[in-house]
Amino acid sequence: MRITRTELLLAATLAALPLSALASPPPSDWQNAPVCNGKYSAQMKHTFYQTATTAGVRTEAGVARNPFAQGSFPAPSYYLAEAEVSSRSDAHPDWVTDAQSRDGYDSYSSEPAQVGTVVFKNAGCKLVGTARVSVQCPGSAAIETKTFTRTWDGCGL
Repeated sequence: MRITRTELLLAATLAALPLSALASPPPSDWQNAPVCNGKYSAQMKHTFYQTATTAGVRTEAGVARNPFAQGSFPAPSYYLAEAEVSSRSDAHPDWVTDAQSRDGYDSYSSEPAQVGTVVFKNAGCKLVGTARVSVQCPGSAAIETKTFTRTWDGCGL
């Protein structure tokens, strides 16, 4: 088997890349999930970030009127918005969790439930963000729940 000049150049380029170029990017993401036949929107967001030595996540959850819903209708009978972040690392292998929730009757969330955490980066670093919105639709006893989770293994290493 013969190695071509192009293959040698590609191998040299890959070897010269810093390890950070091969690291997983932050999995920041958001989701507006319809609830109650599209009348409301479960708004859920995860923002992951990093510095040279730390990594973090901020999670938000709330409920709002769906801007594309037609007609008039009342606010949700009840809502519960929950934001939760979890982290662990080589230095602290047990999960550390923090959470915040907001709820209300016959209303929308005026501000989202939000929580964040920061950890030092190392090989065992792991961050998880979970946003959950539960809504009781008007005229119904049933509660509809939407959950949105993102995980970052390695925290960019």
